[in-house]
Amino acid sequence: MGRNKPKKQKHEPGQEKPKPAATAVGPAAAKPANQLGLKVLVLTAGAVLMGLEIVGSRLLAPHFGNSVFVWGSLISVFLTALSAGYYAGGYLADRKPSFVLLNGLCILVAALILVVPWKGHDLCRSLVSSGFEEETGPLVAAAILFLPASLILGMVSPFSVRLSAPSVESVGRSAGTLYALSTLGSIAGTLVTTFVLIPKLGVARIFQGLGGTMLVVPGALLVLRRRPEPLAVAAILVGVWGLTLPFSPAAVVDPGRFKVRLDEDTPYHHISVLDARRKGSRDLRFDFFKESSIELAPPYRSLSRYTNYFHLAFLARPRIASTLFIGAGGGVGPRSFWQMDPGMKIDVVDVDSRILDIAREYFFLPEEDSIRTFARDGRMFVQFEEGTYDCIILDAFTIGGRIPFHLVTRECFELYRERLSSGGVFVINTNSSLSGEKSEIFRSVLRTMQAVFPQVHVFAVDYQRIKSEDSRNIILVAEDGAEDLTADEWRKRIADYPEGKSYITREFLRGMVEDLVSPSPEVGDAVLLSDDFAPIETMGF
Repeated sequence: MGRNKPKKQKHEPGQEKPKPAATAVGPAAAKPANQLGLKVLVLTAGAVLMGLEIVGSRLLAPHFGNSVFVWGSLISVFLTALSAGYYAGGYLADRKPSFVLLNGLCILVAALILVVPWKGHDLCRSLVSSGFEEETGPLVAAAILFLPASLILGMVSPFSVRLSAPSVESVGRSAGTLYALSTLGSIAGTLVTTFVLIPKLGVARIFQGLGGTMLVVPGALLVLRRRPEPLAVAAILVGVWGLTLPFSPAAVVDPGRFKVRLDEDTPYHHISVLDARRKGSRDLRFDFFKESSIELAPPYRSLSRYTNYFHLAFLARPRIASTLFIGAGGGVGPRSFWQMDPGMKIDVVDVDSRILDIAREYFFLPEEDSIRTFARDGRMFVQFEEGTYDCIILDAFTIGGRIPFHLVTRECFELYRERLSSGGVFVINTNSSLSGEKSEIFRSVLRTMQAVFPQVHVFAVDYQRIKSEDSRNIILVAEDGAEDLTADEWRKRIADYPEGKSYITREFLRGMVEDLVSPSPEVGDAVLLSDDFAPIETMGF
């Protein structure tokens, strides 16, 4: 028997034709009036997300440095949040596709962001005191501070796609448009935060701005609806609450001990200039790390002892007519060299232009034609600037005390040597130990220098007093000539040092020469640093 064919339904005259099966995504697709609002919301969420990630690194840096661990932690946390947010946003949108709910979630993001400048630094300090170090601390801090807000921000795009597409046939176009807007917002957030907000505003103010943006945009979208929404009132209350929260400071300064002369953010550091009320001294701090310290009475002697060791260059090469300093700090080294010879050509290079200004304004670096300052990366300067120097001194560090890896590779040391005049001297300051687990940076830098310079001498500050396993400043002095100076020859040259021109006396130099490590440690098993492989961030120091 054949199957019975379904009877074709007849359409009687005057009767309404049956409607085709609905292809709409759902009954809650956004009204045309809300389509523009969804696009603005997606664009804003993308911008805020990337702004949050960029400025997040500045909040973590004072406590955990600015290493690959910080950026690896941030990127991992934000990618995890986006992955979870995409899934959660799609799931929630299918169950309750509501324009009001989406904007309410964005207002919650505002509250979560506004909490960060209030308790962020306190949390990081607690983690450090609990034993979380530069490898684990950033990951835990980033997860606590940024995972909740970034997860909700990840929900915005899939939620908006659900509300925006009126039918199955238009889902692809709607999704493509909204995700493109989200990406454009992320690009804008990255550029504006990096090149505008961080150089112009403090970190806490940027967090307030990001939180305020996630408050104003969804709040305005709710207010613009025809009927008043309770969430609009909630948005105002959240804003008032968040903007009245105090900021937790990056570093706690005792007002009874220090007078704050300067406290500001730059694209590279949070800089503080502090005057000790009782000691008559002034400190330059990058976050809570002391970079330079001087007496406030002329001749403004350095209280950071390692900078005095730069004058060992005058024993290696008694006549220095030109010097390049890479890394300005408080300008202590350049000023002491200028005191030795006001006619000396001194170039000072620092990647942060504000540091160069502060060296003159607060640390008495003279305004002299013979002292030129350049806001450049040190490696780019020696690579592209012409001319040679009798002496080059490298004293550059990232937040946390590590040397920027690209300044201590074999290829970069070769550039330094090319910029030295015949018989020139190269001096570098490192922060490490002579042996043990904390000696990796010193040993690798020494091995790499020995591969380029014929003679490298090691001077460990307080060599006789501090254990070799303990961290300290270690000064490496490399000669372009072939002469290998012994400890006795270093001592003999002190007699020719022109005492009286600088506060660095022959007596000081005698103590420095006694810190000569002779013979130099064997470092054949250390990592030879190169542009291809220089894992400075993972080395102990």
